[in-house]
Amino acid sequence: MSFVSKRDLSSDTEVASIRVPMFLTKAFIKGKIKELDEEDAIAALALRKIKKLKIMTISGNKKDNLMSKFNAYLAKNNFEEMMSLYSEGSKITINTEMKKDHVKRVLLGIADEGDYVFVDIKADLDLNELSKMIEYYEKKNNKTKIIN
Repeated sequence: MSFVSKRDLSSDTEVASIRVPMFLTKAFIKGKIKELDEEDAIAALALRKIKKLKIMTISGNKKDNLMSKFNAYLAKNNFEEMMSLYSEGSKITINTEMKKDHVKRVLLGIADEGDYVFVDIKADLDLNELSKMIEYYEKKNNKTKIIN
């Protein structure tokens, strides 16, 4: 995740970066897909589309320019912000890189005080599939509200 450099971090910052090898990812995902096929076919479809996965956590950073670097990286690489929300004091942004009508990358940024989590997912998700997923979960959520 090239938007993070050593000079952007304070000296006591802890960084963990993991690039999950695809053979491990696929082995885990195949098991989950089999479980989800019956319970949640839409989630199984989304998991099948994942091609690469990277995760980076940064903890204890006292410098406050990391999110501005992240936003500059998003703008430079033509990412579009799909959603930004706050949950229990954390800011979460969901950003996508598009090619024609396909989502090629999803980059999540989660900031909570001096702690950050970045997740980079490479995929090939058709916008029609994404629309169906969103519609499915909205209907499912509405049914749950009615029952409760």
